[in-house]
Amino acid sequence: MSTVGIIANPASGKDLRRIISSGMTVTNAVKENAVQRMLLAMDALGVERALIMPDRSNLTRRVLLELEGELGQLQVKPLSMPYVLGTQDDSIRAAALMVEEGVDVLIVLGGDGTSRVVSKRCAEVPILPVSTGTNNVFPEMIEGTLAGMAAAALATGVVAAEEVCRQAPRLDLVDEQDNCVDHALVDLAVIDAVDVAARAVWEPLRIRELYLTQARVDSIGMSAIGAQVEPLAPFSGRACQLLLGRGERCITAPIAPGLMAELRVASHRTFGPGEALAIGRAPAVIALDGEREVLLREGSHFRVRYNPEGPRVLDIRKSLQLASGRGYLRRCEAAVSAIQ
Repeated sequence: MSTVGIIANPASGKDLRRIISSGMTVTNAVKENAVQRMLLAMDALGVERALIMPDRSNLTRRVLLELEGELGQLQVKPLSMPYVLGTQDDSIRAAALMVEEGVDVLIVLGGDGTSRVVSKRCAEVPILPVSTGTNNVFPEMIEGTLAGMAAAALATGVVAAEEVCRQAPRLDLVDEQDNCVDHALVDLAVIDAVDVAARAVWEPLRIRELYLTQARVDSIGMSAIGAQVEPLAPFSGRACQLLLGRGERCITAPIAPGLMAELRVASHRTFGPGEALAIGRAPAVIALDGEREVLLREGSHFRVRYNPEGPRVLDIRKSLQLASGRGYLRRCEAAVSAIQ
């Protein structure tokens, strides 16, 4: 049975950075409307089942009420979860449960942080990250209808994962025993702090070290800092390290929407698979994809390792191009005409 999983993070696009910057708040109503458009597209293109992560805002229930009587063969159900905490753990558990349910692709609505936590449990199931967060380097700003169409092409077998998916790299945070403690998909930052506090990274002068899988001038956040020193394209096969806080090179970068920051760069270098760089002095806090997660205590030693085998990511444009070339949309168009 062709099945698409949808994880819509109700907390994405609402964090502390909206208080100190000009970031847009992405309301739950906006996310609900995007999910509706995805479902309508999937229904028109032959997907049989969609599972949606439940949350405390009752997004699934409102989506189903709005679409009552509008869907054909598509069965839309809330994922069966014994409890909902209202934290990132919901997305982690939902990803694992959806893999067990046999989903063909996971659509993830959120920012870099939401994609990161879903990637912890998505296994080999491809993800389609849709931007509804603050700093959106990993997810794409894509219209919901197109996201639903691309997911449908993969779920129904019109295109194969080997054709339309690429494996994204990640930055593994490893301990002294070489165990992976956690990982980041875009940026890992070492912050001069002693607790995780409000989690979001918004004080640029506290950033001591920065590790990036991509550094783009057309991005917001940590990636934009690296772009001024060592531009790095997505899927380049390399990562970049920057040491900040001192040095003669001074750069200006948008670390949040509308928030420009000046930083000093002491040095930088690139590294690739098989290399692990030691993190500097403790105490510090390690932020993963824009959120403070790990406390680096005195006496602890961590390294950052470039791992080319991160989550499989659906290429929306390639999926739609191949599906169109194979007559997928024309066949569905003919079926609609026959019904009418």
